[in-house]
Amino acid sequence: MQEEEGFVLDSADGVAHVRVGRHRECVSCGACGAARQAVVEAKDALGTAPGDFVRFTVPEHSVVLGSLIVFAVPLVLAAIFGVLGAYVEGGFAAADGTIGGLAGAAVGLVLGGCVVRWFDRRAARQAPEIIEILKQG
Repeated sequence: MQEEEGFVLDSADGVAHVRVGRHRECVSCGACGAARQAVVEAKDALGTAPGDFVRFTVPEHSVVLGSLIVFAVPLVLAAIFGVLGAYVEGGFAAADGTIGGLAGAAVGLVLGGCVVRWFDRRAARQAPEIIEILKQG
């Protein structure tokens, strides 16, 4: 588990929104808005209040695996199902299989979306968790 620190913006029903500053993984990338500031939704079993400075854990694998699932899986499934659809409709001849390929690619994208949704629900159970209040606001 990776540990991060940030300020609690609000807290209710065991969930806190924590503002996180720039950290070392984001310094060289900058591909998303998290390079400067991000707001993380974390489990709050400690009962934090707005303004508290807290330490929380983040599963290390979630960022890389999440990127792979969200971007690669739908494209790979679209390609595989597109090729299968083209083959089923008319083989691999140049003029044949266009509609089947497009239909197969659409089915692959929808299945990829379902995989992303399943992963998102699974990842929500592994959400960041506040482990320590460093300074009360």
